Amino acid sequence: MFEQNGTVNRKRVVVTREAEQGMAFCRKLLAAGFEPVLFPVIQFVPRHSDALDAALRHLDSFDWLVLTSGNAVRFFCQRADELGVAVAGVQIAVSGAATAHKLQAFGLTADFVPEKFVGESLVTGLGDLRGKRVLLPRSRQGRPEIVAQLRAQGADVVEVGLYDTITAVPDATALAELQRGVDVITFASPSSVRNFWQIIHKYGVENVLDRALVACIGPVTAEAAQAAGLTVHVMPATYTLDALIEALREQMLTTNNQTG
Repeated sequence: MFEQNGTVNRKRVVVTREAEQGMAFCRKLLAAGFEPVLFPVIQFVPRHSDALDAALRHLDSFDWLVLTSGNAVRFFCQRADELGVAVAGVQIAVSGAATAHKLQAFGLTADFVPEKFVGESLVTGLGDLRGKRVLLPRSRQGRPEIVAQLRAQGADVVEVGLYDTITAVPDATALAELQRGVDVITFASPSSVRNFWQIIHKYGVENVLDRALVACIGPVTAEAAQAAGLTVHVMPATYTLDALIEALREQMLTTNNQTG
């Protein structure tokens, strides 16, 4: 299972992220000694609207801009650039370090990054929001909880649909790679769980779950996996992809020691 130096001996790890993001994760897995299997189950489609454009043109009327994913950062900043609008005059809160890093790629700095990378920590960290206007541009399929939590803290929330998260269509090569057998299936969002579940049943490849471990990036994703009837074997204490890879390595090494 492992080489003498303790590196993972090419365990096959399924990456269910969107294709472009999945490639970056695959490179990290490969560097850590795994054999990545790219199987995108998500596709992101930008959705421009009058509501979004109006919010961008009146950005200084908001107290907070809340961006809950790297995708939200990318699509929001790209649309701002298309309209010739500077993202300025508003405080920016993001969901975690990875989102803050994505923001920096557009020349912007987050004013608030929670210590724990979950939506609840983001909202709690913003404190009393009575009398504050909050702009929340995000996926039109986003979880409703964060909106309710922001409003519970007194915020006047303007939610705008920024993009759609849809189910990707796997090609024959991807399905064949899946059917070769895999050791771990990774999930980085609840939608990836739901879409994967839908795809494997649609194409009759449910047996991929027979011996694979399930690894989730954090508790919200793990909850979605458990709701689908999956047992979650790996979840890192810090909700990042790097931490997920390290948790996978530790799990594999532990399994090796127990069986060896």
